[in-house]
Amino acid sequence: MKKVSVIAAAVVGVLASGTVMADDKVQEGWQVNGYGHMLYNVGQSLALNETWEHRRDYRAAGAPFSGNPNQVEFTVTKGNNYESGAWSKYVLKTEYGNNEGGNGRGFYGSSSGNEGHLETGQLEFKEAYVELGDLSYFKEGTSIWTGKRYLNRQAGIITKEFWKQSSGVGGGIQYNDMGIAVMSADSGEGSCFDTNTGDNSSCKNNGLDDKQRSTTMTSVDLYFYGVEALGGRFDFDAKLMTRANVEEDNTAKDGYGLAVTYSRDYYGFDGWTTSAITYGKGVAANRGVNFGQWSGNWQKDDQSIFFTSYGVANITDKIQLGTELTYWNLTNSETDQVWGSKDGLSRFIVGATPTYKVNENFRWEATLTYAIEALGEDGGVPAWGREDKNTSFYSATLAPVFTVNADYWGRPQIKPYVAYMSSSDSNYKWSNGASDSSETRFGVEAEIWF
Repeated sequence: MKKVSVIAAAVVGVLASGTVMADDKVQEGWQVNGYGHMLYNVGQSLALNETWEHRRDYRAAGAPFSGNPNQVEFTVTKGNNYESGAWSKYVLKTEYGNNEGGNGRGFYGSSSGNEGHLETGQLEFKEAYVELGDLSYFKEGTSIWTGKRYLNRQAGIITKEFWKQSSGVGGGIQYNDMGIAVMSADSGEGSCFDTNTGDNSSCKNNGLDDKQRSTTMTSVDLYFYGVEALGGRFDFDAKLMTRANVEEDNTAKDGYGLAVTYSRDYYGFDGWTTSAITYGKGVAANRGVNFGQWSGNWQKDDQSIFFTSYGVANITDKIQLGTELTYWNLTNSETDQVWGSKDGLSRFIVGATPTYKVNENFRWEATLTYAIEALGEDGGVPAWGREDKNTSFYSATLAPVFTVNADYWGRPQIKPYVAYMSSSDSNYKWSNGASDSSETRFGVEAEIWF
């Protein structure tokens, strides 16, 4: 069976590139790529506002936890090759999605067209940058770029969590697989916060408030990729982050993050894996190498260690297995308080997605996850409606998959599913109005990329 590529390359990289002729360095002319995700959880709507976000906290994963009923992306690229050997590329990525630009909770829209009501993100520009390469005074393989970009993005294949990226506005220079970039982002979550009313929607149309505007964060990225060793490839990242105009003594004003990524076959078998370990402190406490508008919510002594390993095994011509294991530990060496926990907290999740190919147009798929969130012994009051300081979460999803290509990454596809989820904390509720800590859901998901 043909080996599949890393998901970051299969989904993200392909969206910004195309088939290149033998003498061309970029695809000439205009090209359009995209992604679509449509989800319907039967009988659930407004509960999305507090429910589906759980998968982003490494508690569960699978179709019902994706959080957004409508997510549509288009990437438009204009490439040119020149007689001098130079090339240019303009990339524009747009996304439509309910709330928080497709990454958060949303409502089921109707024909009124008033889908922006009470929403903070609709049609948005996610990337817009220009890149120039192989200019006459540069060494072959050198390019420069500037604009708004997701730089060096990678995500888990089951949790779908982006653990590495620099998301913001900036510029950089790259020579083959190594480069340096400087990127900046303003703090906030796409809306402002009214300190008088405690409301984050009454002023949402005004954008970020003055305090958020004045605390711009900046990341200096250094990366060196493609070092072949130990039967695979190593990538190295280092990021130095700062935050301007910080008034509170304990708020992080700077920080740094480090990451080592190792890619190879599926632990010695047919397939592929990506494994990474990261460290971050201060502004970089969010997994060390995950920079964006969310990087301002940390204290100066916050620090984290993060480990993840995920990939797909080709077991037989009909059976494939996707797996992911992720661990994230956060501590604060001085105040001993991270997200309400006085002794820090840790999150661990392991997931498996076995698939069985019946024929080219149909396969069966299951997603099984186990997660545990642990607070310290002096952990304070647990958040998110829980009572236990150490809580386990379980989920199981079974789905028949109707598709035009029954490979693990074959798309487009339509996937009806039934999902069961449970928690060891009887006080934890998966949705509004739930009577206990267990719940069964039904729905259907569609997905395409091109």
